[in-house]
Amino acid sequence: MQSKNTSIRLTVLLFLVAGNFIFGQSSSLRKISGYVTHNKIPLQNVHVSVKDGSRKSVTDEKGYYFIEASKREIIQFSFMGMTQIEIVVEDVTKFLNVKMVKEVNSLSEVLVKGNKKEKPSEKEKLSKVSKISTVNGDIDVRNTPYNINIIKGEDLWFGATDLIEAMRGRVIFYGEGWDGIEMNKRIRLRPRTINSQNYAIWDIDGFVTEDLIYVDVADVDYIAVIRSPAATVKYGMRGSGGVIVVRTKSTRRKKRWKKELKEVRKSLYAYDAMAYKPRFFDTEYMKKLDVVPDNELYDLYKTLLSKHKNSPDFYLDVSDFFRIKKGKKKLSLKVLDDMEKVFDKNPEILKALAYTYDAMGEKKRAIDTYYKIIYLRPSYAQSFRDLANAYVKNKQYDEGWDMYMRYLQRGHKLENKGIEQIVYSEMHSLYSKKKEISEIKEAFIPKDNEDINESDLRIVLEWNTSEAEFNLEFVDPRLYTSTYENSLEKNSSRIADQKSKGYSSEEFFVYDTSGGDWLINITYLGNKKYTPTYLKAAVYRNWGRKNQTKEIRVFKLTQLNYKIQLFNFKPNL
Repeated sequence: MQSKNTSIRLTVLLFLVAGNFIFGQSSSLRKISGYVTHNKIPLQNVHVSVKDGSRKSVTDEKGYYFIEASKREIIQFSFMGMTQIEIVVEDVTKFLNVKMVKEVNSLSEVLVKGNKKEKPSEKEKLSKVSKISTVNGDIDVRNTPYNINIIKGEDLWFGATDLIEAMRGRVIFYGEGWDGIEMNKRIRLRPRTINSQNYAIWDIDGFVTEDLIYVDVADVDYIAVIRSPAATVKYGMRGSGGVIVVRTKSTRRKKRWKKELKEVRKSLYAYDAMAYKPRFFDTEYMKKLDVVPDNELYDLYKTLLSKHKNSPDFYLDVSDFFRIKKGKKKLSLKVLDDMEKVFDKNPEILKALAYTYDAMGEKKRAIDTYYKIIYLRPSYAQSFRDLANAYVKNKQYDEGWDMYMRYLQRGHKLENKGIEQIVYSEMHSLYSKKKEISEIKEAFIPKDNEDINESDLRIVLEWNTSEAEFNLEFVDPRLYTSTYENSLEKNSSRIADQKSKGYSSEEFFVYDTSGGDWLINITYLGNKKYTPTYLKAAVYRNWGRKNQTKEIRVFKLTQLNYKIQLFNFKPNL
């Protein structure tokens, strides 16, 4: 039986969702300012304008600008020789510090002293790749009886957002959709049969996966497309649909470094990624709190509050200090209560607060905070998913399912990317495990009969500001790495998708951890503001199984361009 407060809350929420009113939002113009740089050097005379509007500005000698814009408008940054940048204005946008990058020269022909530089023939290009390195051993291209389509990295389309798009026109795919590419970015190299979908798998630097992961197109050394069943037999049934082998330049360099340094993986990555430093050690106010007796801690906090009242970092740092170092959870919660009162209209700061409640196990407080966020941002897909997830964690399965259904009623889908994939995984799990003890009336049909929704690890990352940019590196037990970059420069289509649907989260699976340690590293690239980014990581071991466990950690990201180790996962024995 749900409580009276819960009933009232759901009734109010229904009104918010069903109506056409957008609460907490305004179409009034606001001043947006910041600095534009390239390689840390200020850029003068950068054209800053509102797309399809008359408001314009230019940067001064310090790279500074200001312009007026309203929510949902797009600000464009243009400068000769630089890639144009477009940023969607949100309800919290005040500062946008923009880093511009040089425009890639896409000319296929280069003129030198008036003479055309001849491009090498296809035969000359292919002769450079005589041996293909796969996870199951090398293939001698010159002596193999199988037909292998090889594409040099230099012949890919560098303007592509992923490898499939980069291969456009050079590989024939079979299936529905654009050039045979499925909506979930899986492809078929052979016609589909009655008994099998025949999806191709990827062998990316020795990391074998069915789903396409992000690879920097400019870093590709070569791609080898293998269609023959006989040639892919070593991959087992997974390779029955063909294999696309991708080798990058960085992996080739890494092998050379390993040979020269003669170091094991642990020492190599201890040098490459620094340990994460907890967020409450290096501030002046923390140094003061650290030297007073415990019975004076709260009084000193109140004294410091007069100076730091408008700094969300202050509250979160002090709260962590009280709870983690001093073991005073009640004092920690008092600090967070003060924070919530000051920033109750700022959804990004409330997100960081909700993350902290999640990590503390304060489930009801987290629900209340996520409810405030959905009131402020009813048009954001993330708002519905977060409140649904919070309800489920508090064992309010019916309320959680109801929020997921409202997510779908808003027109959002269940696809294999971004927020859609996260919601699908969680709805699948909730339906399969809790349907019998809840009042779920709808029927949930998995995507296919083989969808068992299990893995050794499921990692869900969420960040509190949509402007956050970072690079994630996954290192498997054999030292092979795969990357996911959340940035305008490398993954602009994903950023646009996040802004248009209103989410800032991503989901990752590791299906086999028995072979050794897995590492997850992050390189933080900034958020165009003067405030940190708070990253929440929910880690599920044995996802979808009876022995599933969950851990939540919150990271404060401040240092730019430093590789930090977030996790070191030991084998799942």
